[in-house]
Amino acid sequence: MVRALGLLKSIKSSLHTTVVANEGLKLVLKDSKVPGSIVGCLPQLRTECTNTLKSLPMEFSVPINKYALMNFCLENACLIFCTASTSSKLHDVAGTRPLELLVIDEAAQLKECESAIPLQLSGLRHAILVGDERQLPAMVQSKIAASADFGRSLFGRLAKLGHKKHLLNVQYRMHPSISLFPKREFYSNQVVDGPNVKERSYERFSRKNMVEVAVVSGIVASLYKEFIGTKKKVSIGVISPYKAQVYEIQDILRKYTETCDTGFSVSVRSVDGFQGGEEDVIIISTVRCIAFWVLGNASTLIASDTVWKKLVLDAKKRNCFYNADEDSNLAQAITAALLELDQLHSLLNIDSMLFKNAIWKVCFTDDFRTP
Repeated sequence: MVRALGLLKSIKSSLHTTVVANEGLKLVLKDSKVPGSIVGCLPQLRTECTNTLKSLPMEFSVPINKYALMNFCLENACLIFCTASTSSKLHDVAGTRPLELLVIDEAAQLKECESAIPLQLSGLRHAILVGDERQLPAMVQSKIAASADFGRSLFGRLAKLGHKKHLLNVQYRMHPSISLFPKREFYSNQVVDGPNVKERSYERFSRKNMVEVAVVSGIVASLYKEFIGTKKKVSIGVISPYKAQVYEIQDILRKYTETCDTGFSVSVRSVDGFQGGEEDVIIISTVRCIAFWVLGNASTLIASDTVWKKLVLDAKKRNCFYNADEDSNLAQAITAALLELDQLHSLLNIDSMLFKNAIWKVCFTDDFRTP
């Protein structure tokens, strides 16, 4: 149907751009062709359009209006893909056949009130919620709303009430050395590693993809140049599943994100941070980064007596724990950052890396008591 509509529009456009005299009109109605002429192409278009229309069922007429065509498709569809919020528009389509099965993906990141939108569709007999309540919950900006459990998902509520779940117990993304801790800590070792992450080629780690950063920068620069020329408002969303890549892209696009020109906007966020967002242009940087680094103060994390403590102790047990001050480059970078931030108190501590790495040490004390 879409193809037939496009062919009809092509014929209309060709007729508008060509002075069709009596002889030209005869060519349109016949199968004769004139090489190199626009009119000569019309018979081929006519034949192709006619054959396409003949292939359609005869019991309905082809809509010629965009919205009529959209409604026609929805009325006769047995499978519809949409977001939870836009599913509300299905109520306005007259003649839509009842949908019996509803599948909600990322259900654990969907607020319970949002889940109620597609659940209102008439005729539903079954609903399947696909998600993981142990991962990130729904995004809620208001602290008051969060305290009132507004960010709770229907999936999370049902899981908390003890409803039976079917666990998808194979993971295909993380290297086994990375998945080891979350599998044990959050899934009681019920999740196994897929065959792809066990392959030797999966051991090559990369933190970020600077080539993709450069490409993103080039695309945004081109869009900005177009905006300057046309002054047509445009909003751009740049998404990456990895924080390191997000920060690199944010840094290189800072001049665009900090611009006061409201006609051109750029938003760089992670996949989870962009949840539910809408922009005119979307750029996705996939990276394929499988390295995993956690930076922090080990003493503070251990003292927190939370899952962070377990993570640090697990890293030490598997010889995956590294002190930054044991690397001269990292130690120098940290010292320079503390000096720049005017945090001298951290450097003057006798246990700081500045003193640990110094050859000569002079310590003063107010305690003059003899041993």
